Amino acid sequence: MEDPKQTPPVYVIEKIPVAGDNEVTGARARAEGIPTPSHLRIFPELARGGMGRIHPATDRHLLRHVALKRLDKELAKEPFYRDGFIAEAQITGQLEHPNIVPVHELAIDPSGVPYFTMKLVQGISLHRWLHDPSRPLGSTERLEEGLDILVKVCDAVSYAHHRGVIHRDLKPENIMVASFGQVYLMDWGLARLTKTRPASGSRSQMEAPGPVGTPGYMSPEQARGNPSEMDERSDVFGLGAVLYEIVSGKNPFGDQSDGDATILQTQIGAVIPIDQATAHIGVSKRLREIVTRATAPRPEDRYPSVIELRKDIVSFLRGGLHLPRRLYQSGAVIIREGDTADAAFMIVSGRCRAYRNVGEGQETLAVMQAGDVFGEMALLLDEPRAASVEALDRVTVLVLDKGTMTEGLGVDGWTGALVHALAQRFRDLERQFRSSGLRRG
Repeated sequence: MEDPKQTPPVYVIEKIPVAGDNEVTGARARAEGIPTPSHLRIFPELARGGMGRIHPATDRHLLRHVALKRLDKELAKEPFYRDGFIAEAQITGQLEHPNIVPVHELAIDPSGVPYFTMKLVQGISLHRWLHDPSRPLGSTERLEEGLDILVKVCDAVSYAHHRGVIHRDLKPENIMVASFGQVYLMDWGLARLTKTRPASGSRSQMEAPGPVGTPGYMSPEQARGNPSEMDERSDVFGLGAVLYEIVSGKNPFGDQSDGDATILQTQIGAVIPIDQATAHIGVSKRLREIVTRATAPRPEDRYPSVIELRKDIVSFLRGGLHLPRRLYQSGAVIIREGDTADAAFMIVSGRCRAYRNVGEGQETLAVMQAGDVFGEMALLLDEPRAASVEALDRVTVLVLDKGTMTEGLGVDGWTGALVHALAQRFRDLERQFRSSGLRRG
């Protein structure tokens, strides 16, 4: 289980302290074990845990805002925790990557309390981001933006793996989304070295047996607690668990209210199939396959590296398979002849019939199945629908609206102009053919 003495992963602040705010100094600072270096103005803590505290601060020398993380003054007397805390700062400080929060300095207060400062991120955690009602499950915004965020986290983790570090505590609370689109992977306090690297006292905590990580996100081998079984594929599982939540709004192991029960479920690899978790949401089969492989209980069944996972996520995004879905029952009319076009559709499953009204009857134009596209002509040419389409059985379609199509084609560029010209030419040929057919009749 995640060490209860680990500091909570809160390094985000939505309001920067300014002069005149309640600075912590003097007797109060000494009583609480807060370091008071002359070049830092320390403000009340953002968060606390059994092991330490986090404070916003201002560096007087560089005139910049920072986050200060300090060890609890009582635990600072114990080498196990003191060395582990120092190792966290040293490891994080050596991971220089745009998606890993930079460490500025590491020091020990005259009272013996170690602390380090890092970039103070203005924004929110991915946990809060996922629970924003403006990003409902299955929406294009949630999938596109959420997967973009996860790709950046994959970049950070891949870099760390290259440097011989596995994170072991990947979860939405440890991913920070800053105000201007920056993404940071935080809290390397449970990291483990897979290569020899300089870090004072690093082996004390990193090689300690027992479950490590956060229930609901840790891999089965982490839950079993043998450090020698944990490698880069353990982080693949953690990333997969985050992806599972982006897609389904749930956790791979279900209800997390009972941490001990969740760990037992994790140890035996009782991952709830993503198909079951997304039964009420239209989610691409390809995306469900990516989630399934990333969260496979056995390490050998997962992606062999984060790079491979990232590759499939990017391929999925570029393929447009994240488009919103709609479900139609048999007999439902999906588009109607003469209506204004507001979307085009691709059939994911089921069959549809395209038809026109002729006199008092109907003329069937085509029977379409999975992979076929319809409604695109009227959308491209801003014309009324030339035919109706109905579901012959239970049908699922991807929906491409006007804005998404325009953005994808680059309508103001040569690609959009070419597609528009081809559509117009095809429509003209179709009208000529139908006109000559009517004359022959």
